[in-house]
Amino acid sequence: MALQKTLSLLLLSLLTLLGLGLVQPSYGQATYERFQWQHVDSTERGGNNFYCDTMMQRRGMTSGVCKELNTFIHENIETINNICNAPNIRCKNGRMNCHEGVVRVTDCKDTGSSPAPNCRYRARASTRRVVIACQGNPLVPVHFDR
Repeated sequence: MALQKTLSLLLLSLLTLLGLGLVQPSYGQATYERFQWQHVDSTERGGNNFYCDTMMQRRGMTSGVCKELNTFIHENIETINNICNAPNIRCKNGRMNCHEGVVRVTDCKDTGSSPAPNCRYRARASTRRVVIACQGNPLVPVHFDR
Protein backbone atom coordinates (compact mmCIF):
# COMPACT_ATOMS: atom_id res chain seq x y z
CA MET A 1 0.00 0.00 0.00
CA ALA A 2 2.79 2.44 0.92
CA LEU A 3 4.70 1.51 -2.27
CA GLN A 4 1.63 2.21 -4.41
CA LYS A 5 1.15 5.60 -2.74
CA THR A 6 4.84 6.49 -3.29
CA LEU A 7 4.66 5.51 -6.95
CA SER A 8 1.47 7.53 -7.41
CA LEU A 9 3.10 10.61 -5.89
CA LEU A 10 6.19 10.14 -8.05
CA LEU A 11 4.08 9.86 -11.20
CA LEU A 12 2.04 12.92 -10.23
CA SER A 13 5.24 14.92 -9.62
CA LEU A 14 6.68 13.91 -12.98
CA LEU A 15 3.47 14.82 -14.81
CA THR A 16 3.43 18.20 -13.05
CA LEU A 17 7.02 18.93 -14.09
CA LEU A 18 6.25 17.89 -17.67
CA GLY A 19 3.19 20.16 -17.66
CA LEU A 20 5.28 23.09 -16.46
CA GLY A 21 7.82 22.43 -19.20
CA LEU A 22 10.65 21.93 -16.73
CA VAL A 23 11.40 18.43 -17.98
CA GLN A 24 11.36 17.50 -21.64
CA PRO A 25 10.12 14.04 -22.60
CA SER A 26 13.09 11.71 -22.99
CA TYR A 27 12.32 10.89 -26.63
CA GLY A 28 12.73 14.59 -27.51
CA GLN A 29 15.97 14.99 -25.58
CA ALA A 30 17.41 11.79 -27.06
CA THR A 31 16.53 12.93 -30.59
CA TYR A 32 18.13 16.35 -29.95
CA GLU A 33 21.28 14.70 -28.59
CA ARG A 34 21.41 12.33 -31.57
CA PHE A 35 21.14 15.31 -33.95
CA GLN A 36 24.06 16.97 -32.18
CA TRP A 37 26.12 13.76 -32.24
CA GLN A 38 25.55 13.21 -35.96
CA HIS A 39 25.67 16.77 -37.27
CA VAL A 40 27.32 19.27 -34.93
CA ASP A 41 31.05 19.92 -34.67
CA SER A 42 31.52 23.47 -33.47
CA THR A 43 35.18 22.98 -32.50
CA GLU A 44 36.50 22.30 -36.01
CA ARG A 45 36.26 23.90 -39.41
CA GLY A 46 36.40 20.54 -41.22
CA GLY A 47 36.78 20.67 -44.94
CA ASN A 48 39.12 17.85 -45.93
CA ASN A 49 38.85 14.14 -46.61
CA PHE A 50 40.86 13.16 -43.53
CA TYR A 51 38.42 15.13 -41.36
CA CYS A 52 35.46 13.24 -42.85
CA ASP A 53 37.14 9.83 -42.55
CA THR A 54 37.98 10.51 -38.90
CA MET A 55 34.69 12.08 -37.83
CA MET A 56 32.45 9.55 -39.55
CA GLN A 57 34.32 6.72 -37.82
CA ARG A 58 34.49 8.54 -34.46
CA ARG A 59 30.76 9.26 -34.52
CA GLY A 60 29.87 5.64 -35.33
CA MET A 61 28.65 6.08 -38.90
CA THR A 62 30.95 3.42 -40.37
CA SER A 63 29.87 0.44 -38.26
CA GLY A 64 28.42 -2.35 -40.40
CA VAL A 65 27.94 -0.13 -43.45
CA CYS A 66 29.35 3.19 -44.59
CA LYS A 67 26.81 5.99 -44.20
CA GLU A 68 26.51 7.41 -47.71
CA LEU A 69 26.27 11.11 -46.83
CA ASN A 70 26.49 13.17 -43.67
CA THR A 71 26.75 16.89 -43.01
CA PHE A 72 28.63 18.41 -40.07
CA ILE A 73 27.64 21.94 -39.04
CA HIS A 74 30.50 24.11 -37.78
CA GLU A 75 28.57 26.58 -35.63
CA ASN A 76 27.88 26.74 -31.91
CA ILE A 77 24.72 25.02 -30.74
CA GLU A 78 22.98 28.32 -29.92
CA THR A 79 23.35 29.45 -33.56
CA ILE A 80 21.96 26.12 -34.75
CA ASN A 81 19.09 26.21 -32.23
CA ASN A 82 18.19 29.71 -33.47
CA ILE A 83 17.47 28.28 -36.93
CA CYS A 84 14.36 26.79 -35.30
CA ASN A 85 13.08 30.36 -34.82
CA ALA A 86 13.01 30.95 -38.60
CA PRO A 87 9.63 30.62 -40.37
CA ASN A 88 8.32 27.08 -40.90
CA ILE A 89 8.84 25.51 -44.32
CA ARG A 90 7.87 22.13 -45.75
CA CYS A 91 10.25 19.21 -45.02
CA LYS A 92 11.05 16.50 -47.58
CA ASN A 93 8.54 14.24 -45.81
CA GLY A 94 5.78 16.84 -46.25
CA ARG A 95 5.61 17.96 -42.61
CA MET A 96 5.74 21.69 -41.84
CA ASN A 97 8.25 21.62 -38.98
CA CYS A 98 11.38 22.51 -40.97
CA HIS A 99 13.34 25.74 -40.83
CA GLU A 100 16.25 27.06 -42.89
CA GLY A 101 19.38 28.99 -42.12
CA VAL A 102 22.86 29.64 -43.50
CA VAL A 103 25.79 27.96 -41.70
CA ARG A 104 29.32 26.66 -42.27
CA VAL A 105 29.28 22.94 -43.09
CA THR A 106 31.34 20.01 -44.27
CA ASP A 107 29.48 17.48 -46.40
CA CYS A 108 31.05 14.00 -46.22
CA LYS A 109 30.19 11.68 -49.12
CA ASP A 110 31.24 8.02 -49.20
CA THR A 111 33.61 7.31 -52.12
CA GLY A 112 32.68 3.61 -52.18
CA SER A 113 36.36 2.72 -52.34
CA SER A 114 36.62 0.90 -48.99
CA PRO A 115 34.20 -1.31 -47.06
CA ALA A 116 33.12 -0.60 -43.48
CA PRO A 117 34.57 0.10 -41.02
CA ASN A 118 37.39 1.64 -43.12
CA CYS A 119 35.09 3.89 -45.13
CA ARG A 120 36.62 6.70 -47.18
CA TYR A 121 34.88 10.02 -47.67
CA ARG A 122 35.16 13.00 -49.98
CA ALA A 123 34.77 16.31 -48.17
CA ARG A 124 33.17 19.49 -49.41
CA ALA A 125 33.34 22.53 -47.12
CA SER A 126 31.06 25.50 -47.71
CA THR A 127 28.80 28.08 -46.19
CA ARG A 128 25.33 27.24 -47.40
CA ARG A 129 21.63 27.08 -46.67
CA VAL A 130 20.54 24.07 -44.61
CA VAL A 131 17.08 22.85 -43.66
CA ILE A 132 16.51 21.21 -40.27
CA ALA A 133 13.40 19.82 -38.61
CA CYS A 134 12.65 21.11 -35.12
CA GLN A 135 10.41 19.84 -32.31
CA GLY A 136 9.71 20.48 -28.67
CA ASN A 137 9.06 23.45 -26.46
CA PRO A 138 11.33 25.28 -26.84
CA LEU A 139 11.96 24.16 -30.43
CA VAL A 140 15.26 22.34 -30.91
CA PRO A 141 16.76 20.66 -34.00
CA VAL A 142 16.04 16.94 -34.26
CA HIS A 143 16.67 16.07 -37.94
CA PHE A 144 18.92 17.29 -40.75
CA ASP A 145 16.56 17.49 -43.73
CA ARG A 146 18.82 18.93 -46.46
